[in-house]
Amino acid sequence: MSKNPLQKLADYGQSIWLDYIRRKMLDSGELKQMIEEDGLRGVTVNPSILEKAISGSHDYDNAVQALALEDKSEPEIYERLGVEDVQSAADLFRPLYEESQGKHGYVSLEVSPYLAHDAEGTIAEARRFWKELDRPNVFIKVPATIEGLAAIRELIREGINVNVTLLFGLPRYREVAEAYIAGLEARVDQGKPIERVASVASFFLSRIDVLVDPILEEKMKAGGHKAEKAKELHGQVAIASARVAYQIYKEIFASDRFKKLADKGARTQRLLWASTSTKNPAYSDVKYVEALIGAETVNTAPPETLNAYRDHGEPASRIEEHLDEARDVLAKLPELDIAIDEVTQQLEDEGVEKFAASYDRLMETLKKERQHALEEPVDRQTLSLGEYESSVQKVANRLEQQAFVTRLWRKDSGLWKSEPEEQEVIKNALGWLHVAEKMEENLSILYAFRDEVLEAGFKHVVHMGMGGSSLAPLVFERTFARSQKGIPVTVLDTTDPGTILKLEKEIPIADTLFIVASKSGTTAEPLAFCDYFYAKVKEIKGDQAGKNFIAITDPGTPLVKLAQERGFRRTFLNYADIGGRYSALSYFGLLPAALMGIDVEELLARALRMVHACVACIDAENNPGLQLGTALGEIARQGRNKVTFLVPQTISTLGMWLEQLLAESTGKEGQGLLPVAGEQIGDPEVYGDDRFFVYFRLNGHNDETLERGIEALKQAGHPLVTIQMDDRLDLGQEFFRWEVATATAGAILGINVFNQPNVQESKDNTNRLLKMVRDEGKPPREEPLLKESPLSLFAGEKKASTIADSLAEFLDQAKAGDYICLMAYLPETAHNERELQEIRQQLRQSLHIATTLGYGPRFLHSTGQYHKGGPNTGLFLQLTVDEPKDAQIPEQPYTFGMLQRAQALGDLEALHKHDRRAIRLHLGSDASQGLEALKKAILSAIAVHQ
Repeated sequence: MSKNPLQKLADYGQSIWLDYIRRKMLDSGELKQMIEEDGLRGVTVNPSILEKAISGSHDYDNAVQALALEDKSEPEIYERLGVEDVQSAADLFRPLYEESQGKHGYVSLEVSPYLAHDAEGTIAEARRFWKELDRPNVFIKVPATIEGLAAIRELIREGINVNVTLLFGLPRYREVAEAYIAGLEARVDQGKPIERVASVASFFLSRIDVLVDPILEEKMKAGGHKAEKAKELHGQVAIASARVAYQIYKEIFASDRFKKLADKGARTQRLLWASTSTKNPAYSDVKYVEALIGAETVNTAPPETLNAYRDHGEPASRIEEHLDEARDVLAKLPELDIAIDEVTQQLEDEGVEKFAASYDRLMETLKKERQHALEEPVDRQTLSLGEYESSVQKVANRLEQQAFVTRLWRKDSGLWKSEPEEQEVIKNALGWLHVAEKMEENLSILYAFRDEVLEAGFKHVVHMGMGGSSLAPLVFERTFARSQKGIPVTVLDTTDPGTILKLEKEIPIADTLFIVASKSGTTAEPLAFCDYFYAKVKEIKGDQAGKNFIAITDPGTPLVKLAQERGFRRTFLNYADIGGRYSALSYFGLLPAALMGIDVEELLARALRMVHACVACIDAENNPGLQLGTALGEIARQGRNKVTFLVPQTISTLGMWLEQLLAESTGKEGQGLLPVAGEQIGDPEVYGDDRFFVYFRLNGHNDETLERGIEALKQAGHPLVTIQMDDRLDLGQEFFRWEVATATAGAILGINVFNQPNVQESKDNTNRLLKMVRDEGKPPREEPLLKESPLSLFAGEKKASTIADSLAEFLDQAKAGDYICLMAYLPETAHNERELQEIRQQLRQSLHIATTLGYGPRFLHSTGQYHKGGPNTGLFLQLTVDEPKDAQIPEQPYTFGMLQRAQALGDLEALHKHDRRAIRLHLGSDASQGLEALKKAILSAIAVHQ
């Protein structure tokens, strides 16, 4: 097949680029086709192009809607769209880039036109774009203003590819080339490579003629001796400038100065002919392509010019033709009272203004699109229930007939239980239905307190709680980056002494605000944390130590009194009709969020949208909370009670919050929903028929491996719910969605989802063991059944002669529908987490049963209720370790290490009381070594088991 004219341009050393891009071109394969069939070697994009694509098509409707619902501003939407388009286009060009060793295959994205005279701003934005784009074959477009020159030099020094735009004049072009070379030299001086640093200098052409030609035409009209000269120059100035610029290019990049850089692999800064569409109808439609073909040049043209050249272009090397005439054109301009340097400066100024105007039009378009998008429903929830579709629909119909939603909002406790004493508990636990509205009224309080804390000079916040009082803050801490408007927050919810001592060392004690959070005001752990850090602050501040503390609790609790006695800075009284696990949208969750600088107002706005999606007037079919809860409850009733959460890493801590909500709410009376969070997705065959999957999709954070796994699960017939989240602030709506869903599922199962009858058992056992320490001065002595350093086996029957064999016997008890739970009384470090997750995966792959992991004592206030009150399907492997350093709890005869050990033993005792299959392995004094030994023992046990 013969080459078309566009393809033939490469024969003369010129690269043809497209000055246009839109998403439809990427999605449809049109751009790929142009690369293959037209020899296209690059693309440029700018706000004007994007504005036209958005306003004139539906290409970006879904993308704009999603970003608008993320509450992104118009500039943020533009940047995201631009970055995504450039990334996609760059990926299409990447093979060409690699094949040409970095010469071809580039895509350009420009900095804001409002930074044209701000060198530092340009550099900062270019750095950010470069990092976000994360592609080697991209250019950041920087205008050739005086300020832009400094940015060009610095960006080249940093190895960031630059497309210099809005270049009109020859003197400025020399300065641009100088900035490029100086940047390379500075980079060499730092010992950094320059082989793949690329740049082009974009000479804008037709705009020169657009400005100069009318002046010439006036001269022509005026007659006289200047008219003839004006006629000779008419339509010639732009091309003449380009031809002379090319000679300057050759001179500069043939110099000894650049040769030194070339010897180190430097590339020339190629000239790029921009603004090549013909504006004057009297000129050829390929005027600014045909005349400027030459080696080591680029021509970027809009689609209509490319189409014209493909149709009737006649390629030939012409850039160096008529050089004397070109120089003569420029020399004669002064004779016609045209100062070309003033012309080009005017063009530069107007160019900046025009790009800014295009940018403004784009912002206005996006504003309208954004407003339209925000009118759309916020919720996107897809249920793929397969064979369960019919039965779930029947239950939904029944709930509709029973006016379930209306009764829920009326706080009808009869939805769950008929016993008066149960109903009284339920009636006083439904305040979460309206807490978002109440907290919206209290936003000024939250923000005022944040300002007070900042003004007081606090540099850190430690939130001290357990279970419901700490899990929502933990989600916020691990999900959101620190805001400039806030203070770093650390959640402390473990009695592990190593963690406490590490925190003490890392924070500025005197400048730290400590939050003591407990609904009842009697929770042992946060009170112990409070005593410990209060003593530390008192050593520094004496009687003023209380100013470093605040409390969040219910009215009238012992914590209220303690706060008064110690002179706490503030006590926030929460709504008493809200249980701990339903308190995310109350002071317990939102106060630490506000201190972090999170947009609590928007968080509540998202929650309230979900509230209004779930209110009584919304029928069952369109009520997302009711829909989800109906599916959870009915499918669990049919045996799929392992609710497995598949969550992007960005928001993975949401799974921990959901664990408590579901397990503590439903795990009682021998039934319930077992939440499985943090378990790595596997092939469909590793799962039993007891699974119900929930997949959270977060815009911009989708995992292709996870997506493929989800599709495989669907194909295998597993029921699945997919929930679309647009950004992290959608946590607000998820908190409320799942509270409604949990309440609905509990009603279907006939469970009181607002009590926790078995949680107290472990607490009572712990207190009894600690009383022994008080009375006898030491904890009870334990003797292991087996000891193989560093491992020691406790609990169970001594039948096997090795720990591996004992584990094999333990695992042999597993059957379909069971789950294995790792209860880790260990420091929650990245290393320990990786090791434990690896153990989980090994066990699941071998046993084909669900696995869960909880850190003690956190899970005692969370999944611990399910462990004892749910179905007897768990195999519990408790893990403990001796901490090398311990910390004394003030005014107590025991340490945090002793408290943690007592909690572990107390829980194990409670499990055995309920006839649960549970053993304990002690890992010695080094968790790392102990976990390594445990992995080996489990692998051996699995081999025996198989």
